[in-house]
This record gives sequence, structure tokens and C-alpha cells, in this order.
Amino acid sequence: MARGKFQTLTEQMFYILLCLRQERCGADVMAWVAEATGSRVAVGPGTLYNLLEQFLQAGYIRETKVEGRKRSYVLTPTGREALEAEARRLRQLTADYERLMEIGRRRPMKHTKREWMPLYSFLDRKRVTDHLADMAARGWMLDRLGTWSWHYRRTEPKQLRFAVTFFAGAGRFSPAPAAGLDTFQDYCAQAGWHRAASSDQVQVFFSEDPAAVPIDTDPAAELENIRRSIGKPMIRNYLALLLLCLLEVAFQCYQIWTDPVDTLASPTALLAATAYLPLLVLTLASLLLYHRWQRRAEAAVEAGLPLPDLRSARGLGILVLMWSGLLIAGLFASISRSTGMVILTIGMVLFFALVYFLANAARKALQRLRCPPWANLLVIVGICIAMFAGGTTGLFALMIRNAGSGWLEDHPPVETYTAHGMTWSVYADPIPLRVEDLVDIDYDGWSTEADVEWSPLAAHGEYRQDARLGDGDLPELRYEIVTVKLPFLYGLCKRDFIQWVERDNDQLPMEYWEEYRTVTAAPWGAEEVFQRYSGAEPVNQFLLCWPDRMAEVKLPWDWSLTADQMAVIGEKLLHA
Repeated sequence: MARGKFQTLTEQMFYILLCLRQERCGADVMAWVAEATGSRVAVGPGTLYNLLEQFLQAGYIRETKVEGRKRSYVLTPTGREALEAEARRLRQLTADYERLMEIGRRRPMKHTKREWMPLYSFLDRKRVTDHLADMAARGWMLDRLGTWSWHYRRTEPKQLRFAVTFFAGAGRFSPAPAAGLDTFQDYCAQAGWHRAASSDQVQVFFSEDPAAVPIDTDPAAELENIRRSIGKPMIRNYLALLLLCLLEVAFQCYQIWTDPVDTLASPTALLAATAYLPLLVLTLASLLLYHRWQRRAEAAVEAGLPLPDLRSARGLGILVLMWSGLLIAGLFASISRSTGMVILTIGMVLFFALVYFLANAARKALQRLRCPPWANLLVIVGICIAMFAGGTTGLFALMIRNAGSGWLEDHPPVETYTAHGMTWSVYADPIPLRVEDLVDIDYDGWSTEADVEWSPLAAHGEYRQDARLGDGDLPELRYEIVTVKLPFLYGLCKRDFIQWVERDNDQLPMEYWEEYRTVTAAPWGAEEVFQRYSGAEPVNQFLLCWPDRMAEVKLPWDWSLTADQMAVIGEKLLHA
């Protein structure tokens, strides 16, 4: 009995096979089916006899024993496979019913579909073509290849073959359609291959003929075509991207070396420092994988074998996307306290999107006008430069116009006042050390401001206490506190404070040098204390150092500090 007869089982067939998972005779089968289905399904003796004979011939069941007229049967592995296949079919029918009925209740059936970030390398051709064939079998035909997504249209489900090939003349900035592309597509059509979609050099074809001759049959010519069409442009692009990443990483390292305190304590700066690392890893990995693929492809050509595929680095791509998402989330978290910064950041993102949209639209228009690639590229670069110049000018004008309004600050002032024709802000932030802790003074108009940043590497707080302009000659206080969370970064941060004081000494005579000199640390309660000197004159600026913390405090120039004041300063700044 041919297997094809039982591709779809009737209810009686299904329950008889289900019953014979255990050894039973014919009478027991009829009784079991009636009981299992609540008498909904009945198997008559004639039907039972005929089906048991057919199942025996098909190898679905086997006879186990004969006792007079009583014959017993049990399911075979082949029969179990048929039973499980029917169960899967029924489950799929139910799932399709639920899905389609739910879609019908919610909205009309969609006729287009978009697949975001497929993350396939077009040199990973088997995986790409298998994926497209699977989509076609489910009724979705590839319609367009976008930069960030693939577009499909709904069709009748079909078993199709797909092929990915490349056309060297169809570059990103080349005239469209490229010269010779129509002829190439005609050759493919005569061989049974029809264009599905394309993106620059990448051409995707499909065929309904399982025996259609492959588009590329000569491995040597195919490899040379790949090198000319996508290999060389891809290497140039990756090298340019690699150079950009290395320059950015070098710049961020330079920032950490020259300004470690502000950089290490700033979440935004650390995010910027690590933003290009995943892209750098992905670029290096792509170059290495392509180099290894070339060697394997050359070996295949010498052996007369088909070219191997370059496996897609989808896992690494997903990690880069996840890291990018974390960076964006971290950026918005770091600026979330400032409504103005959030609005400004969103505006910049929209501006970049507008630049991309206009540049891409101009590129496509110039391709249709058949402008040469160099002219197309020159126009796109000019558009980008002009828009970025205009955007930067507008941004600076906006910031200058709103300077002093506090719209970019992460905390608004409690009030403002006018003095000398300008508007000044007054803050009431809690600060660890106040002027009143050091001297007796009767004044309640202070502005106390704290600007604190912290990261997993360091915390940096800048504090100031100011009197209002016009309220007399009152003392003011400035100090910074840095907590270093990794010991090996401590010396770098300490050097930052010292070198900042000494930064202009190479332009001054030695008698005017600015420098920090060690002074007695005991009155301050610190392990090490430096005082700033301007030439031979001491200045009321001190750098206090503890094992994991340092503080730089600037006091009024005319104060003569007592031991009690030093102790109070050290105590307050140590436990801030």
C-alpha cells in the first residue's frame, strides 16, 4: 500500500491508530474508540476490517497473535510516524484557524511586510536564499532591499529557488540603471531566472524551475566578479570606517589622558569613549572574515569547486545593536534631568535623519539623471556640509540667545535677579562645606550650587557658594571633590590637578611659575596636602589627598587659615 493514500487520515483511521499504541484485538478497538470519543466517532465492523487490512499492507500495524478468530494488532514505528504527522497537521490547521480568525477580527490582512535589520551578509548566499525561499513558501515574496530592512509583498505560497549574484556596474553612486544591467537580466530571464529585488551591486533572482541552470557556473569568473563588484568597494568602506573608529578611540584616550577627572566621572564622556568600540570590533572582524573567505575561495577555484559562503556575523551584529541601544539609553538617562538637553538631543536626531533623507533622495535623483559617480558623490558631500554648517550655526545661535536662561541645566535656579544689566541665577543646592562653617557671618542671600557627576570609575563634584552682586564684599567659596573608585586611576586624577596649575609655566619666567608645593598635612586630617604657589607667594588654594579621594579648595585670598579651620575643611570634605 503506497504511503500517499494516508497523507490525510479520516477520524476512524486516526483513532484506530491511536488505539493501537497498545496491543488490542478488533472488538477492543471498536469499544475503545467509542469510549474515548464519547460515542462521537463510531467504527463499524466492516470499516474496521477493511482499515486493518490496509494498515497491515502499508506497514502501519503488525499482527501480534491469533487466538481462534481473535486477532490482535499493535502500532509499528511507521504507523507511529503517520499518526504523529496527522497530529501535527491537525495542530497546524487549528493554529492557522486561530491566527487567521484573530487577524480577521483585528484588521484586514496585510499585503506587505517589512523585515527589519536582517543582518545577513550577501556573500552568505545559501542562508540568504534559504531564508527567501522559506518566506516565499509562506506567501511572502521579496520585493525590495532597503538599507535597514527587506520589503515583501503577499503572494500565493510557492516553492521557489533564489540566487544572489552581483553586477559590478551598479554602484551606490553610479547612474541607474547601470549600463549592461538590462542585458544581464535578459540573459538570466532566458535561463529561467527572474529579478526579485536589487540593492546597488547586489542582484536577487528567483526561479520556479528546480532544474534551472545556476546563474554563475564558472567559479573563477564568479570570484573575479565578486572582487570587482563588492569586494574592493567593501574593503575601501571598511578601511575608512576602521580609520574613523581608530581616530575616535585615539581621541577618547587622549581625553582621558589630558582631562581624566572630567572624563572618568562623566557618564556621557564614558559612553562616547566606548561608543565606537563595538563598531571597531565588527569592522575588524568583517575584514578578517573576508580575507579568510578570499583564501578559501581561491583554493576552491584552483580545485574547480563552487565558491564557499562567507558566513554572516549575525551574532556580532546583534551584540553591536544591543550595545548601541544601551548607549542610546545611557545617553538619555544621563541628560534626563535637563528637559532642554532632551529636547535638543531629539532635535539633533531628527536633524540627522533629515540630512540622511535629503542626501539619499538627491543621490537617487542624480542616479536617474545618469550623472557620473564623482559628480553624484560631490553633490551629496556638498549637501551634507551645507546642512551641517547651517545646523551648527543655528545651534550656536540658539544657545547664545538662551544663555543664562537655565533651559539646558539639569536643575533650575530657585530664583533670578538683575544686576549690572544682566540676569543672574540663585541656587539652593546642599553643599558639604559652607562659608558659615569657617567664619561667623550674618547673611541669608547665598547662592549654593552643586554640580555632581558620577560613573562606575569616579565621582566628581564641583561646589560653589556666592553672595549676590551688590550685597557687599562677602567671602566666596569654590571647591571640587573627586572620589576615585579604581586605585590605578588615582595617580592620573591627582596629576590632572597638579598639571592644570602648572599648564602655562613653559611660557613664564621661573620666578612667576605656578605650582603646587607640599605642606604639613596633619592639621587638615589628610594624608597629603599641597598648597598653590604663584612664584614665591603662597595662594589660598589647597589640594587635599586621601587614599581614594582628593579635594581642591579655593578660599578667599585674604584669609589667614587657623588650625581649626583646616580641621573643619578636612573633616567636611572627607565625609562629603
